[in-house]
Amino acid sequence: MKIIQLKNFSPIQMTGFIILTNGGHTIVVDGGNLQDTDGFLETLEEYTGVKNKEIDCWFMTHPHDDHFGVFKTLTERAEKGQEIPACKMFCYTKQPDEFGHDEEIFANQIVQFNEAVRKTCYPLHEFKEKEIFEFGDLTAEVLRVWNPEIKANAFNNSSAVLRFTEKRGQKKDFVFIVLGDLGVEGGFELIEKCPEGLKADAVQMAHHGQNGVSKEVYEAISPRFAFFSTPDWLWYNTIDPANPGKGPWKTLEVRSWMEELKAVPLRACEKNVVLDTAWVD
Repeated sequence: MKIIQLKNFSPIQMTGFIILTNGGHTIVVDGGNLQDTDGFLETLEEYTGVKNKEIDCWFMTHPHDDHFGVFKTLTERAEKGQEIPACKMFCYTKQPDEFGHDEEIFANQIVQFNEAVRKTCYPLHEFKEKEIFEFGDLTAEVLRVWNPEIKANAFNNSSAVLRFTEKRGQKKDFVFIVLGDLGVEGGFELIEKCPEGLKADAVQMAHHGQNGVSKEVYEAISPRFAFFSTPDWLWYNTIDPANPGKGPWKTLEVRSWMEELKAVPLRACEKNVVLDTAWVD
């Protein structure tokens, strides 16, 4: 399969992936900001060879606009009669508008997301823990869902966690874990929910590679590849390019964790990054 990490089409952080299976299935995870919409469509066409290629399943980890912006924009375009990619199933976590009261800074975002969900032409499906989706030689398993009892860092900790496993015949399975924006509290819950372990070949770094899950989660995953959805200003922890490392973010610390684990960082800032598992032993 090919895991395509989408590049930034604006200076704002975003998270978006397109996964293409060997059997022709197309899966989307999150998507990015509204400014990333045209780039998303261009990438979908570039790698599938089909304009507005049908999506088998679109997984939305949580209701932050740097993850759902593309979905929202496509919903608005469809309302105006514009052609958008068809999608067989849009998977998400149902949360009330009042969820925004837990973190008022994001209150309007959950309202916008819920409005897009109400208006979308895509068939809807709510995540269920331990649910498994089949896409030929690829399965997607829901490892955890929103726990409303976790009030700290509420929006980030509402992230659904997904484990993609590709059967590769004579090669060992390839495993990719998506963490969304999961925080420390949700990360410890994830470890508890997976007593069989979390070992994976690749991981999407929580919360753009800073201030997400704890080091213990990454140690449990012990990835070979680490997808950082991290623009330059966040990657170098800087507000002023002349003074790298002087920003308020924890990216440099998290990067050091991955260096200790000898994980290869993959970062789609100026161009898409494609990990073709056919080339991975």
